[in-house]
Amino acid sequence: MATPKNSTQRLTIKDVSSDWIDILSGVPQESVWGPVLFLIFIQDLDSGIRCWILKFADDTKIFNRVNSTADVERLQQDLDTL
Repeated sequence: MATPKNSTQRLTIKDVSSDWIDILSGVPQESVWGPVLFLIFIQDLDSGIRCWILKFADDTKIFNRVNSTADVERLQQDLDTL
C-alpha cells in the first residue's frame, strides 16, 4: 500500500509548535481504499462487547444502564475490551 504523498504534520499547543515531520504511514487519500480499509478495520469492533454500542462513521459510543457495581464492572470490562 502506498503512503500518502507530501503529507506532514506538527503539534501546536498554546502558540508553541513542533517542527513539521513527514508522515510515513497511512491510507492513500482520495482513493476507494480508505473507506474500504476503515470498514474492514472496524467490522469486529464490537466482538465480545456486552453493553450497547453505537457506531457511526468514525464515532463509537458504548453505554449501559448502571444500577449496581456489577454494571459498572461490566461497562469497564467492555471499555477495556474495546
